[in-house]
Amino acid sequence: MATEIKMPQLSDTMNAGKILTWRKSVGDSVKRGDVLAEVETEKANLEIESFHEGVLLKILVPGQATAKVGEVIAVVGQAGEQVGAITPTAVTQAPTLRVEAATSPRPSTPVAVASSTPASTADGRIKVSPLARRLAQERNIDLSIVRGSGPEGRIVRKDIEQAQGPAQRATSIPTSTRTTTATPTNVARDTSSTGGSFSTMSKMRETIARRMQESVREAPHFYVTTDINMREAIRLRETLKERPDFKGISLNHLIIKAAAYALAHEPRVNCAVRDGQVYTPDQINIGIITAIEDGLLIPVVRSADTLALKDLVFESRAAVERARAGRPSSSDLVGGTFSISNMGMFDVENFTAIINPGQGAVLAVSSVRDVPVVENGCVVPGVRMKATLSVDHRIIDGVMAGTFQRFLKQALETPALLLL
Repeated sequence: MATEIKMPQLSDTMNAGKILTWRKSVGDSVKRGDVLAEVETEKANLEIESFHEGVLLKILVPGQATAKVGEVIAVVGQAGEQVGAITPTAVTQAPTLRVEAATSPRPSTPVAVASSTPASTADGRIKVSPLARRLAQERNIDLSIVRGSGPEGRIVRKDIEQAQGPAQRATSIPTSTRTTTATPTNVARDTSSTGGSFSTMSKMRETIARRMQESVREAPHFYVTTDINMREAIRLRETLKERPDFKGISLNHLIIKAAAYALAHEPRVNCAVRDGQVYTPDQINIGIITAIEDGLLIPVVRSADTLALKDLVFESRAAVERARAGRPSSSDLVGGTFSISNMGMFDVENFTAIINPGQGAVLAVSSVRDVPVVENGCVVPGVRMKATLSVDHRIIDGVMAGTFQRFLKQALETPALLLL
């Protein structure tokens, strides 16, 4: 029986995707795992793979056209099968996705700059970051002859900049340009005093800008900060990191588990406003806000409250590594109910985070710091960390936020609770 291939949803914010190119033509045989098409979304490009064997019977959405999530874009079935015979009850199977960071098309008249062999995927695609590909397009550089210095030979920004050569670099960014543009208020934009240049945002940056502006505009943010004694959490991490089943454990893993513990004890923080109503999910799925070269991705750890700590370490490490490599799985970026932004590695004393649209709260985690503290009337050395909870004040008030912070603090100051 013929199978409808539908436009998949890659992330919670995706509502449509653009077919960049079809890798198969009508009449081509299809095997499990074959790539059918490449689709561009606001955050990433993804490859739609076949989940079964047969023949590509029909393409309903041509290349360079956009389809909404859930819209049928093609039909796969047996050779000679009549597409018109498909009914709404026909078997429908969701496609498997392969994802890479959003990119721009290669320039039509590239400039050769070096003689080297770039790293590529099994199907011949060049491994390149979104920013590097965009810079290569803007500067007319052929990616096929640029050697990558990133993970697994991936081409990153510095490779493009080095590939240009000194003379080209000197002319690519103007240092003394006067730009005067009339605006509705008759205010001119003048860059002559400092030099500089302008460049367009990547699709990912445009999406981040739009979504964060939407969050600040629609959700009245309310902030609650707590100070946590991290001495015992550090001690637990030092003990567990020697065990092979806790390979790669970090303080962030303990914080994720502690947040899940706090959400389980104060589930009203694990809610959100959706379609003018209070949405209460039946799972605690924690998004880990992860920086990549040209933006952010938020891989999700599902059912974080019920996962054993060692399993949470494994799942979260794998999801973050896939995101940083630009290849999240089809389920990594969907379903988050709460997010964590950790800037501890940057020696940040305290900060606030913006709530991810579709969620009700986000936790901002700062650095662990050696500070003097007062205990029993005496000043003693302390190891402390500040954590600030941002909540949507439409549905989460101070009591709920304070209760969450109390349980978060309890779990990290008595980390044996994280092993239960």
